[in-house]
Amino acid sequence: MKRSLALALALGVVPVAAWATASSAAPTPAPAAQPSSQVRAVQAADRAVASGLDSLASGGKEHYDRRIVTPWVDDLYSVAYERTYRGLPVVGGDAVVLADGQGRVRVTTAASHTPIGVSTIPAVSAGAAESTSRAKLAAVDKVDSHRLIVHTVGDTAPRLAWETVLSGRTATAPSHLHVYVDAADGTVLGQRDDVVAGTAVSQWNGPAPLTIDTTHSGSSYTTVDPVRPGVQCQDYATKQPFSKSTDSFGTGQASSKETGCADVLWSTQHEWDMLKNWLGRSGIDGNGRGVPVQVGLSDVNAFWTGDHIEIGHNNANQWIASMDVVGHEHGHAIDQYTPGGAGQEAGLGEATGDIFGALTEAYTNEPSNFDGPDYTVGETINLVGTGPIRNMYNPSLVSNDPNCYSSSIPNTEVHKAAGPLNHWFYLLAEGSNPGGGKPSSPICSGGPASVTGAGIQTAGKVFYGAMLLKTSGMTYKKYRVATLQAAKALDATCVLFNKTKAAWDAITVPTQSGEATCTAQPSNDFSMALSPASGSVAPGGTLTSTLSTVTTAGSPHTVNLTVSGAPANTTVTVNPTSVTSGGSATLSVVTTARTTPGTYPITVTGVGSVTHTVQYQLTVLTAPNDDFLVSVSPNSGTVQAGGTLTSTVRTTTTTGSPQTVTLSAKGLPDGVSVAFDPPTVTSGGTSTMTVSTAANAAAGSSTFAVVGVANSGTRTDGYTLTVTTGPTTDDFLVSVNPNSGTTQAGGKLTTTVTTTTTSGSPQTVTLSAKGLPDGVVAVFDPPTVTSGGTSTLTLITTTDTPPGSATFAVAGVANSGTRTDGYTITVTGTTPTNDFSVALNPNSGSVQAGQSTTSTVVTATTSGNPQMLTLSVAGAPTGVSATVAPSSVTSGGSATLTVTTTSAALAGTYTLTVTGTGPSGAHSADYTLTVTRPDPGGCSGVQEWSAGSSYVPGDRVAHNGHLWNSVWWSTGAEPGAPQSWAVWNDGGPC
Repeated sequence: MKRSLALALALGVVPVAAWATASSAAPTPAPAAQPSSQVRAVQAADRAVASGLDSLASGGKEHYDRRIVTPWVDDLYSVAYERTYRGLPVVGGDAVVLADGQGRVRVTTAASHTPIGVSTIPAVSAGAAESTSRAKLAAVDKVDSHRLIVHTVGDTAPRLAWETVLSGRTATAPSHLHVYVDAADGTVLGQRDDVVAGTAVSQWNGPAPLTIDTTHSGSSYTTVDPVRPGVQCQDYATKQPFSKSTDSFGTGQASSKETGCADVLWSTQHEWDMLKNWLGRSGIDGNGRGVPVQVGLSDVNAFWTGDHIEIGHNNANQWIASMDVVGHEHGHAIDQYTPGGAGQEAGLGEATGDIFGALTEAYTNEPSNFDGPDYTVGETINLVGTGPIRNMYNPSLVSNDPNCYSSSIPNTEVHKAAGPLNHWFYLLAEGSNPGGGKPSSPICSGGPASVTGAGIQTAGKVFYGAMLLKTSGMTYKKYRVATLQAAKALDATCVLFNKTKAAWDAITVPTQSGEATCTAQPSNDFSMALSPASGSVAPGGTLTSTLSTVTTAGSPHTVNLTVSGAPANTTVTVNPTSVTSGGSATLSVVTTARTTPGTYPITVTGVGSVTHTVQYQLTVLTAPNDDFLVSVSPNSGTVQAGGTLTSTVRTTTTTGSPQTVTLSAKGLPDGVSVAFDPPTVTSGGTSTMTVSTAANAAAGSSTFAVVGVANSGTRTDGYTLTVTTGPTTDDFLVSVNPNSGTTQAGGKLTTTVTTTTTSGSPQTVTLSAKGLPDGVVAVFDPPTVTSGGTSTLTLITTTDTPPGSATFAVAGVANSGTRTDGYTITVTGTTPTNDFSVALNPNSGSVQAGQSTTSTVVTATTSGNPQMLTLSVAGAPTGVSATVAPSSVTSGGSATLTVTTTSAALAGTYTLTVTGTGPSGAHSADYTLTVTRPDPGGCSGVQEWSAGSSYVPGDRVAHNGHLWNSVWWSTGAEPGAPQSWAVWNDGGPC
């Protein structure tokens, strides 16, 4: 609800309870006639990854899994992938493809180009790795997880490693630390912390009255944004939004937490709108959601914790919820929620926060006497009494921060190391001599004489575009490469590209090997893909794959094709050897009996105006040993002594090549002989077995072996013979081969019905079908046979025959009785409509407040073709957050629902709704969440508070007749003491 807030010098806010929940899914619309732009872009990206296009080449034991799809501007989509090696996650192995809505690949980036070939068996145990990891924190509260991974950050040599995630504290701040320990020798390979500390300041906005979005429920208003999901400001002490009976928040005093929360909503709502209107991003997380912000941290600082923001105070005890602080901390969140995540070279994360703070100020455009557009951080409020804490147009003006990039930057303190990137952004946005009252910016030695700016909105698009191409282990040099790729994608004239390049040259980040170049369009470019991108073949076999090309820029042009990487005794060709971009060719692989088994990457190189490569993973199988089977049909019979029976012996080549099989019978009873015609067959052939009995053969049943002997060994099947001495009884069998079939409604099937005289004399058999499904007609030709004969059964369906599977009986009726066999018919629909389903496993769970749980989101293609689905979750109550990762899957894939509760979550049962939305519509599944809380009744069994003990959030103690719940890390902070208000929540008397 829009409300005008009569605020004086500063703003604020107060707690309430409710997050707005999403409404139920809309009715399913008619199926889309054509794939959406996003689907086309994702399909193109998937093909590029499968084909190993350019930097995406990988070994045969590696696999890319799609994780994030982020729409950008100009119908461009960033598609991020994580890599696995033999099923293990590869940290530092991620990649990004930038594709457009026409299905054209524009850019590929990969974090690592180093081939992986490590053992997956650790020599160091998980426990030993945990002990090593614990030493990296001053205090460890708990071990969140550990997993076996492959570590190859920054093109370092791949190593098998343990990733251990710890919650605790460094010497000065909270920490959520990832430590990577070599699984071979126990050394620490690296670490990264999800908790990021900022030092930006200010909380004054205006002019009054300001308008912010709050939630109106009943008679109260709360600091929960009703139109931007997930955006709310909370009191740090209670973890609840502020609530009032009037829709006016803030006292005009910066020392008021309510005022601080009003500042948070004002700044966050403008940053959200800036992301949408300037950069094309949906929400802070890229999927239409924000993050909670808490005001009241008792530190002279502010933090992004990995899932929420905490705002502290300055030395004057004023809450530092200014536009540049809030924009900065949300910048850390955006960094985490873009491909590659956070955890980069020193300075990049802090500069990212400063850039988003500057963008938010520029978009909001407050008057200069408030927090107006500028390129200084903390200029309005003195965090520690020394004015701004960073300067973007001339970083050296504050604490002598570096203006220029050098080899010492990676080892510089992270806030000082932000200087060069902040400087680059100002030069790209405004230039070195912008005029109009804007400050000039120095150029580093060796740089261009001057730099012309592109405007802050355009500069923001370039930087955000580079973030969408970001991979793990980003550096200043990699950001140069990524921003040039983004600028080229945004502007075909190369004007923006040249400005971006000049800004990097001006801060002495040098030209990088393989970085993009740009000539004014039309400049021709293309991409390639293989389908399939891999294949397996036995020695002596052949494979083919289709190589498709697409014109991604300029006009169709000639692409010359060559192939390399064929193993010995193998011929690999591409035909034709040149195509016009947009055309296709055929890759042919011909092996010989001498081709060595193994996996080989075959590289196809296309040379046009530029050069691109794709990879085909060839697997040559170990030649199988020759083997065969023997089967007898029918495998039993009854005969009167002195009579004969026949049966068919079938041989089958199961592996390898056909071989000569000699047939015989073993274990025959007295008075019984067996003859085979022919006695020797090539596996795959048949022989007629005749069983003859003597007149004096003993009555009874016995089983003998039908034996086939070949070079690979002996194989057998059994035959049960029953000899009678009384009058012969006529009998027969009915069999159907094949005994199943599938047809589209309106089609027909045929099969053969075979009758066999099993004893006595042949007799007339009348054939029919029993239990036919609706819409199916059975016709026998002929309808009557003499046992030993065959008939053709034709099954006819109509376009109205219902789809599905059914089994009916094929019956033969003769004087001796009725004999049957079964046939299963499957009818498919004529034109299946694309549709899908969403389910949760499990679909309910119970957690104690402060804990978390997970469920698997299972999607399935229920009809038609797979489609791209966007997954979301709604219905989380106060104190509960729910996320789905990945946020987009192809129907048939799965994701993980993670539900996290805080210690302030209220007991109760809640329904969370997970919705999958695709081109064919939306489907949902509900998850029933039960939140429990420890029984507050009495202090019995609750540990007494001790001044010498350390406590973490979620701990409960008894003190002075009250129960107390810990909401922060502490040692010596007495429950109930005035200075401990931010550490303990009073649970009431006991």
